[in-house]
Amino acid sequence: MTDVIKELGNGSLEEMYALATYAFNSQDTEERRGRFKLIVENSWNYGFLDPEGHLTSQVMATPFSVDFHGKTYLMAGIGYVASYPEARGQGGINRIMEKILEDCRERNVALSYLAPFSYPFYRRYGYEQLFDRISYELDSRDMPAVKKTTGFMKRTTFEESVEAIRSIYANMPESKRGGLVREDWWYSYKFKQREENHYALYYDREGNASGYVVYKLEAPTFVIVEMGYLNHEALRGLMRFIGSHNGAFASFEYTCGFSGHSKNYLLDNPFAKTTVTPYMMGRIVDIEKFMQTYPFEQDINFVLHVTEDPYAKWNEGFFDITYVNGVLEVKKVQQTELPVVSGTIQSMTQLLLGYQTVEALAFHEKIRVENKLIAELSQALPSQQPILNDYF
Repeated sequence: MTDVIKELGNGSLEEMYALATYAFNSQDTEERRGRFKLIVENSWNYGFLDPEGHLTSQVMATPFSVDFHGKTYLMAGIGYVASYPEARGQGGINRIMEKILEDCRERNVALSYLAPFSYPFYRRYGYEQLFDRISYELDSRDMPAVKKTTGFMKRTTFEESVEAIRSIYANMPESKRGGLVREDWWYSYKFKQREENHYALYYDREGNASGYVVYKLEAPTFVIVEMGYLNHEALRGLMRFIGSHNGAFASFEYTCGFSGHSKNYLLDNPFAKTTVTPYMMGRIVDIEKFMQTYPFEQDINFVLHVTEDPYAKWNEGFFDITYVNGVLEVKKVQQTELPVVSGTIQSMTQLLLGYQTVEALAFHEKIRVENKLIAELSQALPSQQPILNDYF
């Protein structure tokens, strides 16, 4: 008998949970069991089994849709990467990741995200830093005094607010920069199964919900879990509601996806401590499939050259990209006389998803690009930094 890579069914739930609990030194609670069961039921679960058939390593790939500037892509979220200590260094995770990338390509998955314990470790699989997040910490004495709005706030339950949260989130521009298209089960996993969460909605004067806040009361700190709003009035209503707690809390904290700019300037006294940190990594799983519906912003014709992708060799090579009058064509070619942009799959992921500009990547020699193509790419590619407000 030999070691085996196997896609696990729900019947392996207990064995998977035991491995995850041990590997992450987690406490076994009913809440944690419930959340684990829910994500297992909605994921492709891979295991590395020893010759006796015991699970020794595992990786979970959860299929999501993401919205990238109006285009919807399938994305595999990698999580619960775990091994028992005696199995580490034996190649189990390596073989699982190789299998996952192959299966993702067959399942028409164009992208993959993950939360790294080590950036260098996951770079070997073609992943690269793709998202940042920003944390705000504000003393209660510095909370702004926000003028009353024409609408009103209402504290609610998850069940009462979930439809409004779903609608507001889906219509926020920040959700369309590589963020998840959240399904019903994900709202339950992310919010409902966190018993400490509180919910409140902002309604405009017509009675339409246009803002929401999910928060925790962790004295002495008021923690904003997530906040969404469709206009400035809704933001003011939310901030007025949050600020009304300043008599009971010494400080306020809020962490969210980083858009490239701090919102500290909106405060009367911009004393909030802001910290920008690296967040999740990502990679393009299938460059040809990804480019076939890419949201170009102007006409362009060039060749994209992926120089290196050891775990997804199908991405290596030259791809002729033509976008003219709204018609996009992508084909793999052997040679070209068109201007070329070259780089590894990591650099191409950062470039094409907007995490870094073509000028910055070229300056730091992460890509090679002809000078005449730099200006064209800069105008044709979406330039806003991708944002992710989820974790898996």
